[in-house]
Amino acid sequence: MFRTALHPLAAAALLLAAGLAHADLGDDWLAGKVSTGNPAITYVGPPIEFKYGHPSPPASLLVPPTQANIKRIAAASNGKLVIKEYGSGSLFGAKDGFKGIRTGVGEWGVCYPTYEGRGMSLSRVWEQPFVTPANPMAATRIAQEVASKYFVPEFKKQGVGWGMHVAFQPADILSKKPIRKLEDLQGLKVGAQGMSPDVARALGVALVNLPYPELYTALQQGVIDAVFWVDAGFIPFKLQEVAKHHTTLGVTGGGAWTCYNPDAVAKLPPDLKQLFLRGLEPSAMQNAKISGIEFSAKAKEAYKAANVEMITLPPAELKRFKDKLQPVVDAWAADLEKDKMPAKALLKDIQSLSAKYESMSPDELMKLSIEQPVAVQQ
Repeated sequence: MFRTALHPLAAAALLLAAGLAHADLGDDWLAGKVSTGNPAITYVGPPIEFKYGHPSPPASLLVPPTQANIKRIAAASNGKLVIKEYGSGSLFGAKDGFKGIRTGVGEWGVCYPTYEGRGMSLSRVWEQPFVTPANPMAATRIAQEVASKYFVPEFKKQGVGWGMHVAFQPADILSKKPIRKLEDLQGLKVGAQGMSPDVARALGVALVNLPYPELYTALQQGVIDAVFWVDAGFIPFKLQEVAKHHTTLGVTGGGAWTCYNPDAVAKLPPDLKQLFLRGLEPSAMQNAKISGIEFSAKAKEAYKAANVEMITLPPAELKRFKDKLQPVVDAWAADLEKDKMPAKALLKDIQSLSAKYESMSPDELMKLSIEQPVAVQQ
């Protein structure tokens, strides 16, 4: 996911900074202006230092809120809990998050279930088509609610504690010809980030595996006809210059996870432990807002400036896409059920919670995460 070229979330940050910065509840929380849930700090010993490792470059959309949260923790703990950031893979790479945290190289960091194979199958549920709600903040809350039952056991097997899940915007289509119905995809060559071969086969498209920087030229030269991705990928790589049709679909989701070393957190004094754990969900929620909602709003201006046709499928046509891909989800769940993994129950819970949270506003979801965070049972 992370390459030597400028990552899409890094390039997206440059665009977002150009015109969307504004104060809101999440910003106030990160700035320490909202102290809800912060315990009284009674610990009087020497400062305790945690190392936080992640693979994102300094310009990533996710880095500023992460750094702000680190400052918030230091201030709220009266300098007793100090988090030292190691970015750009300097502590451990994207593929080594679980190992790095499990072995104590770092106490807290970004951990990707995608790189752990079948050992974390339930945690990869968001990769299934039409499972992730369109509202990434809702998906972030849902992940927190179902974590204890489904995800925590998989994280435990990796020797780490579940931290949080920052959901990204589900993937849409940017194409050289308009995609108005299912048949319009047949035979197209597509570049895709995180799409499974099963989904590609069901849609009748041919996957072309290309690095991010090559997508522009591939579209321009006809190597590919379309890209399944997100606004924070399309716009930074200027794909709207060569593909003039955007179809909102929300096929598959993705995101960033964190995990922590359970022994290190267990050794924290009770007040510092509460401060650390209570801040995980609001931090995830603010990251989801910045990367999935604020940037998408900014992206609309870029699409308009490039004369991109914005296509919203009629409900009946969107249902055809969902019906076509439902067997893929069913097969995934059935395969896991054979191994006694409760995939069907997980899908049912996500569907039920989506109906509860998807229509809530960013401020409502942020407020919920601050005032009523989910107490994940590790």
